[in-house]
Amino acid sequence: MTDGFPLGGAAAVAVTATRILLADGHHLFRSGLGALLDREEDLAVVAEAAGCEEAAAVAARARPALAVLGLEPEQADGAVLARQVQQAAPGAAVLLLVPALPRTAESRRALVEGAAGVLVKDVQAPALIAAVRELARGGRVYDPRLVLDVVRAGQAGPLSRRELAVLGEIAEGSTVREAAAALSLSPGTVRNYVSAAIAKTRARNRCDAIRIARECGWL
Repeated sequence: MTDGFPLGGAAAVAVTATRILLADGHHLFRSGLGALLDREEDLAVVAEAAGCEEAAAVAARARPALAVLGLEPEQADGAVLARQVQQAAPGAAVLLLVPALPRTAESRRALVEGAAGVLVKDVQAPALIAAVRELARGGRVYDPRLVLDVVRAGQAGPLSRRELAVLGEIAEGSTVREAAAALSLSPGTVRNYVSAAIAKTRARNRCDAIRIARECGWL
């Protein structure tokens, strides 16, 4: 120690972790997901529920910032369960993990209207972590196959105005530097917006993100 600080520099900066509630009827799945999220410094699983039906009661006690609800194949009321959690813990965002997307457009729209995020359970770990962080920031993340239903249901798209502006410039053939100059941004900021758009739409790359945005009528 030197002058009250650790050797080598400044004091460490504490990270405030996002409080997460996990609910899923399968213990192994829930434990694995909990271990995955707890490895991240900015995420913390503070409560678990052995099924979505118990999630609201647990949320009322734990007051999480975000709830991850794993639905079972027979559960068609994901939107209702999401709203129950939100009522029990006002301000909490809800991410639904579904075994498969509903077949009807009406059921898909109900999921979107009930939760800030909807992903299929086979989502890859990096995409899931990115989705959790996006919801913690107040964003929305949906499986790309739900995007058209989001638009048809009159919901706002997941991309911000800046993200759409950047995609629009690149869609017109601009390079990152040209887009940055046109929008009075730095090239690094433009790249960050592109990365965010790719993550939110779960696109493969920037071209795929542009395609999805165009199909949804955002560009």
